[in-house]
Amino acid sequence: MPDHTTEDNNSELVSVCRSNTELRSLLRSLRPAARQLQQLRTPDVLQVLDQLARLWQPGTAYFQEATELLTGPFSRTAIEGALTNLASSLNSDVILAELTRELGRSDLLDAWQADEHGVGRVRGFPLGIVAHVLAGNVFMNGVVGLAQCLLTRNAALLKLSRRDAGMTALFVRSLRQADTRGIIASAVQVCVWDSSQDTMNQVLREEADGIVVWGGEQAISAFPANSCRGRVIGYGPRLGIGFILEGATLNDELPAMAWDIALWEQQACSSPRIVFVEDRNRDGTFPRQVAERLSAELLTICDTIPPRKLSLDDKSEVLAIRENAYWNDQAEPFTSANDMHQTVLLTETLPSEIPVGYRTVLVIPMCAFERIQDTLEPFRRLLQTAVLAAPLERWPEATATLARAGLTQIVATGSAASRFLGLPHEGEYALRRLITLVGIDFGQGALTYPDRPSMGDLPADPPRAHRDGGCEPLSESGD
Repeated sequence: MPDHTTEDNNSELVSVCRSNTELRSLLRSLRPAARQLQQLRTPDVLQVLDQLARLWQPGTAYFQEATELLTGPFSRTAIEGALTNLASSLNSDVILAELTRELGRSDLLDAWQADEHGVGRVRGFPLGIVAHVLAGNVFMNGVVGLAQCLLTRNAALLKLSRRDAGMTALFVRSLRQADTRGIIASAVQVCVWDSSQDTMNQVLREEADGIVVWGGEQAISAFPANSCRGRVIGYGPRLGIGFILEGATLNDELPAMAWDIALWEQQACSSPRIVFVEDRNRDGTFPRQVAERLSAELLTICDTIPPRKLSLDDKSEVLAIRENAYWNDQAEPFTSANDMHQTVLLTETLPSEIPVGYRTVLVIPMCAFERIQDTLEPFRRLLQTAVLAAPLERWPEATATLARAGLTQIVATGSAASRFLGLPHEGEYALRRLITLVGIDFGQGALTYPDRPSMGDLPADPPRAHRDGGCEPLSESGD
């Protein structure tokens, strides 16, 4: 079995599945809890999330425990910032605004609503049980996945990564404390098993109503949509790219770009690993200036965001990256031989391999920004975040160019990790993908049977039909 580092006081929350039978039993045990969860209205969920927000405020016991638990792989600056964002994002006013943006209306799962013609009715329904196969490169994907499930009234099975640091189980413990009725907490299970055992993955393919996969190509490919019973949503590897256009103020932009590179040690999909620098006159002066100053800013930011400690193997990898870039890709390094914590490589073209991590950045001149789509075409399926440094008057044209190239998140420098709530992720609204829209058509127009009698309107509180058959009377807190 893979190791996981969940602390002892959270270990009782993690089920270790050693066989297909155990995992199948765990999934099926969530069915009754999923049905109860679907009966809750949005205010019921918001009440629990508000309590969670109070439990995770800066300075609280959970905030402090998480900070101590996670410091090491990431800096304290990054951890405390992420946890502060977590507390603020759980506020009910923020959640209501997010539901409205992503689903069109905050009560989409609570009630049928007439369309603009008054003929049809539309309502959203949960998928049922959604399994999240989590990655270990960042510690918040389990929390994000769980929150998305709760907002869409889906029961959640959270499969921990081998590299899990304990944040997911800690958040589930706080959920159990916040949910005094127990309806929401009972619809969540955290588990772990060896992902190399494909028979375990097959259980998810057969049983889950939805599967959300976070991770690399191998993890994504284990759950092909045509082999799974439920809806498959993949959040795979992504390539963060910076763009610096002529006219940008380097004194402001480069310290912020260094922040984006260093904050998550380039483990986040938004972290820039390539920086294209506009060079319309093709003399190389501006790109060289950017490379020199970005290297200096990455050294300076070590005082604010201390780099993670490198092992001897890590240091050997950094040296190999530098040597390979110099000899094989004719890249010019901007770094100190005595410093292994940052490497800026100035190169004329994209190299054969793009380095991952170790605060390593490729700076590449571009003579025609308007044709960047052609340059990025080989990486189109990996594109997500563009960190843009440009004069404000150039943003409309630049963002349109980047959108055509396949970038789906365009941010100002220093904002790559901020993730404003309600924005799409990888070109989609996450909550929208976790529900099914159901329409009722009362009939109107030339193709409607001419003698069909009027049906009037729907009852105010129709019972909900469940995926596994039959209807149940609604609880007092439900519809």
